[in-house]
Amino acid sequence: MKQRLQFTIKLPPTFVLILASSTPSCSTVSKPVDARQIDRLEVNASWLLRLRWVAVIGQLLTIAVARFLIRVELETIPLLLVVGFTAISNVAFAYWLRTHTRLPEQFRVRRDPWVLAAVMGVDLLSLTTLLFLSGGPANPFTIFFFVNLALAAVVLPTRSSWWLLLLAVGCLGFLLAVHLPVPALSQPVTAGGARQLTLQQVGLVTAVALCAGVAIYFITRVTRELQGRERELRLAELQTARSERLEALATLSAGAGHELASPLSTIAVIAKDLSRHLEGMDVPETVIEDVGLIRSELDHCRKILDGMASSAGQALGEEMLPVTSHELLSETLEGLSRRDRVTLDLDASSSGLSLVVPLTGMANALRGIIRNSLDASSPDAEVLVSTQIGKDSLQITISDTGCGMSPEVLARAGEPFFTTKEPGQGMGLGLFLTRNLLQRLGGNLTLDSSPNVGTKTVVTIPVLNRESSTATINRIYHCVK
Repeated sequence: MKQRLQFTIKLPPTFVLILASSTPSCSTVSKPVDARQIDRLEVNASWLLRLRWVAVIGQLLTIAVARFLIRVELETIPLLLVVGFTAISNVAFAYWLRTHTRLPEQFRVRRDPWVLAAVMGVDLLSLTTLLFLSGGPANPFTIFFFVNLALAAVVLPTRSSWWLLLLAVGCLGFLLAVHLPVPALSQPVTAGGARQLTLQQVGLVTAVALCAGVAIYFITRVTRELQGRERELRLAELQTARSERLEALATLSAGAGHELASPLSTIAVIAKDLSRHLEGMDVPETVIEDVGLIRSELDHCRKILDGMASSAGQALGEEMLPVTSHELLSETLEGLSRRDRVTLDLDASSSGLSLVVPLTGMANALRGIIRNSLDASSPDAEVLVSTQIGKDSLQITISDTGCGMSPEVLARAGEPFFTTKEPGQGMGLGLFLTRNLLQRLGGNLTLDSSPNVGTKTVVTIPVLNRESSTATINRIYHCVK
């Protein structure tokens, strides 16, 4: 018997990870920016822009009511100039919001809070100027200093909020020392009654109500929007973690296939040589059968390794192209054994729908689900494959009348390496990989099963409109990769 030498080079896991990294070794790795910081800055800035427009409108209405309805003598032109300055600065702020997203995130995280602080500082100075022209501390709308500071606590970092507090205290001190008096603030606004209210008292009630309303509305809306962003970010993080697990599984499968391919090939060659040497020799029949069993089991191992590599890695690296649902189902049934037991009930209007999927990977996933249904059913039972058009999606339903799953098993279906099949019949990766592939495509997989009734698997795949551009296809492709 021939002797064979086999050399195996094993690299440390750390070195393998370094080789697998796509980042050049000479590049400088900057500190990553938390996406929550960028989201919070964008939400705060957009709501500050809206609130400033509300302030401009409110100031104009207040000046109009005081000047023309209550007939209070005010410095109307200077007041309008201050409001106009606020409006112009808000236009500039809106332009900045549209253009600043082009800058690197590291630079935005450092600079944007200071820009927001400067904008709110301008608002404090504008409010001080308005109060200086309309009675100073006697003006009940002085309470809006509290609104600005409360919003600063929500929008700005702690240090900037304290600086704005010092600025507000300085502005109030200036108003106490210098302001233009408005005698009408002390005049009564009621004609009779046991007790008359002054314009200042009525204005104070109005200012408190407006102050509380603005603060509550702004803070609750910002908090709600931030919570929505947090939910979206958590979903994105879960998707990233799921993708990382899938890539790790693909790496494990490829590594296992690489490591096991050489010894299995060696065993196969030796078994073949042994079988050739035993031909014509007087040996027990059981020996010949054992050698044949070794060769058949080797073929079985190779099929398992090929299936692992195909299932785990093919969907990751396969090109994304638009295909019709008819092409997808044809590819799915092409390599399916026991095809005669599969019944199709296809919606005629769904045959021409265009899908952006990795054709071979998706066909393998659907084929695996159909095989599971065939394995769970009796030898003469049929499996029904039907299609239905949903909202911007194609639903492929695979139904069987097999043994079904208990609630406990159904809850774990889709977990990696969980299977109810006999040892050697499955690895418990089919549903896990299929669900990950569908979620990467923006689809979904749902299971409905009852013991002794059967199982219904619904696969939802997003539909690509015929008018969709190549850019859309590339965007989905890069997201999936």
